[in-house]
Amino acid sequence: MKKKSEKEKERKRPKSDIPHSQNPLLDKILKEDQLAVERIKELVRLLKLKYGIAGRDIIHLAEEKEILIPISIFTKKLRILETLTKYLREELNLNYHQIGALLNRDERNIWHTYNYSRKKYSAKLKIPVSKYFIPISIFKNKLGALENIIIYLKDELRLSYSNIAKLLERDDRTIWTMYNRVKKKIKDEK
Repeated sequence: MKKKSEKEKERKRPKSDIPHSQNPLLDKILKEDQLAVERIKELVRLLKLKYGIAGRDIIHLAEEKEILIPISIFTKKLRILETLTKYLREELNLNYHQIGALLNRDERNIWHTYNYSRKKYSAKLKIPVSKYFIPISIFKNKLGALENIIIYLKDELRLSYSNIAKLLERDDRTIWTMYNRVKKKIKDEK
């Protein structure tokens, strides 16, 4: 019986997804990289299933350095600016100056708003799972906080007035009125 050559033995070995080299350290690194990629794929699949987030949105959330506010933080108990200030202060540990810069407001106004929100609602905000997120950059203009959020949800995310009202725990007539006032205000400024 003939001895099989090394090339024949190599051909008969099952092929794995991981390329092998002569360097065991390199093999270990490649295997770890492939395991990391598999974990990421599994995590993306779970996020898609659990939260209904599209793949492109997951990538955007992972790469984005901008602060994204979960829409689920809003409650009837607090006004929109109070909720935003409370979230940024308590959850993200930002100071008043940072919050003021992000929301295009004076830091003294932020201090007052935050302290008032603590008197109205002393507990930490409940942050349920959120399907929608608002980028902090929408607050850079002169519009009010609620106006900015409604414009973003209606124009960018294409949500209906009733969906926006449910998300913000507000009346849908208020949402409709606010949206139309803001559109008129923007049109008049041009």
